[in-house]
Amino acid sequence: MAGRVPGVTVSLEAPLPAMTVKISGVAVALPRVLQAVKMEIAEEAGSPSPLLQAVMAGRSLDMERAQAIAREIAKPDYTIGQYFQDLMATFPELHLFGLEGMSVDTLEFKRDVLYGGRVAGDEFQRTVGAFFAIYWLLRSSIDGKHGFCHGVDDSWRPLASREGESEKCRVFYDDDTIWNYFQHLMLDAGVLVQNGAKLEVDSETTLALLVLTALHDVMKVSLLLPVVQKVDAPYRGYCESEVIADHDLAIFYLIERYPQLLPSLSSLKPDLQASVQMVLSGLAFNNGWFVQAEAPPGAVLRGIKAAITSQNKSDRKVSKRDLSLYFVHWLTDLAGAEPSPLFGCLKLTSQLPLPVLKSFMESVKYIQQLAERSETEVMESYLKDRWRNHVPPMGPLPSGPEALVKLRLLCMAQGMASQVLEAFENLNEADKEVLSIEMSRTGTENQSFSEGIVPPSVRDCLAGPAFLVYYGPAFLQRMHSDSPLRRLEILAEIYRRARKLWPATNDQAASFVLIRIDAITIQGKWSASDPELLLLRMCSNKQAVIERKPHADPKTANIKEENTEVLFAPDVVNSPDGEDICSQEEMIRRVSSEILNAGRWYRKVAFAFLRRAQPGEVITTIVDGKEETVNTAVDGDYVVQANTRWKENYILSYATTSAAYDLATPLEIPHGREDAQQLRKDGYRCYRSRTRIRALRATEEFLRRHCPSKKFMAKWGSPCSVEVDDIIAAQVSASSVVTEIYRIEKTVFRETFIPEQK
Repeated sequence: MAGRVPGVTVSLEAPLPAMTVKISGVAVALPRVLQAVKMEIAEEAGSPSPLLQAVMAGRSLDMERAQAIAREIAKPDYTIGQYFQDLMATFPELHLFGLEGMSVDTLEFKRDVLYGGRVAGDEFQRTVGAFFAIYWLLRSSIDGKHGFCHGVDDSWRPLASREGESEKCRVFYDDDTIWNYFQHLMLDAGVLVQNGAKLEVDSETTLALLVLTALHDVMKVSLLLPVVQKVDAPYRGYCESEVIADHDLAIFYLIERYPQLLPSLSSLKPDLQASVQMVLSGLAFNNGWFVQAEAPPGAVLRGIKAAITSQNKSDRKVSKRDLSLYFVHWLTDLAGAEPSPLFGCLKLTSQLPLPVLKSFMESVKYIQQLAERSETEVMESYLKDRWRNHVPPMGPLPSGPEALVKLRLLCMAQGMASQVLEAFENLNEADKEVLSIEMSRTGTENQSFSEGIVPPSVRDCLAGPAFLVYYGPAFLQRMHSDSPLRRLEILAEIYRRARKLWPATNDQAASFVLIRIDAITIQGKWSASDPELLLLRMCSNKQAVIERKPHADPKTANIKEENTEVLFAPDVVNSPDGEDICSQEEMIRRVSSEILNAGRWYRKVAFAFLRRAQPGEVITTIVDGKEETVNTAVDGDYVVQANTRWKENYILSYATTSAAYDLATPLEIPHGREDAQQLRKDGYRCYRSRTRIRALRATEEFLRRHCPSKKFMAKWGSPCSVEVDDIIAAQVSASSVVTEIYRIEKTVFRETFIPEQK
């Protein structure tokens, strides 16, 4: 089946129908995946991931095509569309993302996948974004800077500029310092080589970089997570038969012990395979944890220090080239962090403050210090330098028992640092103490931060485990409707509850535990005001995870389970009439068939007024006097004022705005409007909408069958009320899959949508 991209034909294999297989005797329903994959799964004795083994059976890296990509990548006539097509045909691991319900083979890639669609998951889009960053960086002297900063047009040609992009993006494009740094890093890594006055791509090192990019995030597909085998136990703190739930450690485990399960890796010749293994697992390093102060020093630096200082003659020595290749990989991974790769590398060019990025890029010099200094000394040096070099200046280095937590919060919060540090001063003493103690633990044997910057009790009695609150930085950067003070109170409670699950003991001082909080950080726009139960559940002796229970009533739910702590238990979590609130996923399941068969296509014809949002700006959406949503803007967002009688305001991300509105051709604000002058003064411009939806009217009978509580969960994680005669709207992919259900108030709908002509 062919997916059509303007200017590029991307021919991919058709998906299989859904089917059920048995893994270790347990029936598992699998979503659609590629036809070439034989899903004949039997119990596999000695296989850490039977599903991965079955999916990859008979697959191999297309070496000839892979080498061609590496040779052609910087040639002027090698387009990014051809590059994407080659990637999908070359690296079989890319199709593993299909196991999470994606259908990368059947969509118009640009519109439904890369412009914010939900059929292909965000992790796949981020991986594509990392691949695109590699392409653009290696072509910076041709068209790469344009693509990196501005993205591509409808025909996948790099743009010289993009309407509505931030001033940060223009500054980034013109900053020769950062581009020179990128170039020197790639030279140190051997991706680029100097040939006289010319820079040339080293095809073998580039091939290694492409392979490790294809592999890096595949273990985020939870169905594939490996189980530690008896012969390998214990493995980095995981015992026999435990699932390695940390996706980084999961890929490390497979690379080190079972590389034959990863065709792209096992197809490489030995020296390139060793290079990929060193960068991904030998260094055992996550630079994001380090530069954002997300992890205690033992968790983030122990593995790379061991690799650098190893005295074992049988070990492959870590070279400067290995370290530089890791940092090239880290840079491209960060560049693709926003799941909208056709818009360029938004995370770097438009969201991350340039001084912070430059600080990040200098992290390599701290890692090199590990040959002579301890993990905690290196971390402390880095944190103090970040404070001293912060723009704007933060004043003298903090001192006293709360100093270390302030240094970490500065790095974690990034652009929100001033607000978060001000909020820390206003915390109650109990929460301050919890954060100061727990964020000062090192997770290393016989190591502590310097006297005078951590609580004396932490230095006097080394104990653990230390906690790594995974996605903690994102939690402090994406406030949405919460205040910085409220987010810090929640963070303190997370540490407090985690410590109840893992009491501090001296014999655990050198260990750490991963606390995953992505359920309240990246899975929808969660807010502390959301009416739902939150649990912190111990998954293993090395990990706990926050679980959201939007439908659970704490008065009746079984929440007193072993190895589980209640974070929040709101008084009311159900609708007033006692009916459970329907989840977004359940709402899609219930109404998809009816909305596709009985609904009509509508186009949004009314224009809207848009302006750039200020980071941290709080926008409340009010329709007919009723508050609908409250959101907080981050850098790059737009504020939209609808052209309705209510003139409601709401926030959209840059990627969503660009997809929903024709930013390239702004219209004149009508002079006859009584508020025209005020709109111009407030910075609004007029734009025509591109939105197309499938919709039907919510009758009494429809609500009785599908939504009796008259509430369902919106995509962003908050309850949405619906009344008779309101409109049930759906976003529908090119393959006729409903990807989102939402409600449009009936008056607003009449004023902004018209039916499409048959």
